[in-house]
Amino acid sequence: SPETKVANSWKEIIQYPQKHHRFDRIAVGVNGNVDIILKGSKLLSLLDPSSNSSGRPSDDHESLKTIEDLKSTFAYHHSKGAGGERYMENKEDFRKVLEAATKVQNAEYYIGGNAALMAQKLATIIHDDGKVTVGVPVGPKLKPLLHPMLKVSSTSLVDNDEYHMILEYGKGESWAGKVAPIASRFIFSHDVSNSQMLAFEPFIQSLSHFNPDLIVISGFHLLESQEMTYWRKRIGEIADLILPLSHDVPIHVELASMANEQCITQIANQIFHLVDSIGLNEQELWLICKAGGGPHCSSHLSGPPSIPVANDIIEWMLKKYSSSPRSRLTRIHFHTLPYHVIATHAASRWRNQASSIAAGTRIACTQACDDDNIAQHPDKVNLRVQGKIRLSVSDSASQEFDPSHPTMTWQKSSISFFFSPVLICKKPLKTVGLGDAISASGLLYSGFA
Repeated sequence: SPETKVANSWKEIIQYPQKHHRFDRIAVGVNGNVDIILKGSKLLSLLDPSSNSSGRPSDDHESLKTIEDLKSTFAYHHSKGAGGERYMENKEDFRKVLEAATKVQNAEYYIGGNAALMAQKLATIIHDDGKVTVGVPVGPKLKPLLHPMLKVSSTSLVDNDEYHMILEYGKGESWAGKVAPIASRFIFSHDVSNSQMLAFEPFIQSLSHFNPDLIVISGFHLLESQEMTYWRKRIGEIADLILPLSHDVPIHVELASMANEQCITQIANQIFHLVDSIGLNEQELWLICKAGGGPHCSSHLSGPPSIPVANDIIEWMLKKYSSSPRSRLTRIHFHTLPYHVIATHAASRWRNQASSIAAGTRIACTQACDDDNIAQHPDKVNLRVQGKIRLSVSDSASQEFDPSHPTMTWQKSSISFFFSPVLICKKPLKTVGLGDAISASGLLYSGFA
């Protein structure tokens, strides 16, 4: 089957870069927390035994000012089967909820936050003599969850962990007189240090001591939960801290889901030219395209964009944010469900990008299916890429897709493109942190000259 051919091709395509080009010391910051995953009904019943009675109010609140707001907002999302994420404003209320959550039986504690998840993934898959350090708020609960290989700088240690509550509910589960149409989760937190990127200064301080050959930064997306006056100031402060960093140590920024066009515009204008590489998915690509006046993105995004549309937007984005003579930006790693694309400046110092793109698509499949031997189980996955692949909306250039050689490369003006399809897992078991794993894997197999 085509699926088997793609899976078999990975062994040949995916090779580490030459030793003197590969990354051996990776520093990752700055967002990290503890995720508590528990049944929403159990937590709310502990907080208030009457909250399950029918006729309780169910309203959607943009932010949670009280525990009452939490109850009604959870009931609202549950009745609609909608996922959601909200901020709880009052520290004391959140502490009460946290105390109740620690009493819930079968509550599970996991690593949360893109930087912590990327660092964990890198520590798990890096070659034996590689080292990874993590610069996120690490408290007593997060520390033992982290990989033993992971170095935590003393500047990152905090007395109290940041917690994110993930309230799950099942399909058909009834609550407050309503039945959930599908299974989903409602997330909330009162997380000051991550939403203000307070770990950034300690992270930068730790770099001179660790001496990395790659720096990975994520957490910018969390700033949009703050007032505009705050994030404007904070993005400027962070830009000032990145500016003096050495051009011989590449910097990768991993984006995550955002909704605020003004906030992403400020990040794009102030941060993108100061870094070498950006990782993102279709939501972030579309938002940047809309906010920056890029091509093809005037309509609403529904599902993964077509390959030629994505290629054109990636090309526009790379050109736009690397046009100033002082810009460092030379690489974009884009991932969406059916395929991934890397674009680099042909004259840049990046190497081994065909392996990099394939490594990202491989981990997207093996982690989602929780199966390292997909070639033996092709029925678990689904290949959506086939036939002639158009490379751009604006011209008729195309390439024939061959599942035995699934990674395609081509040049367009001064940009090199690398494309690889994903074997989409039919019944995904692990989807948390998938984007982080894709970008981490892509970086680990990247060379830098």
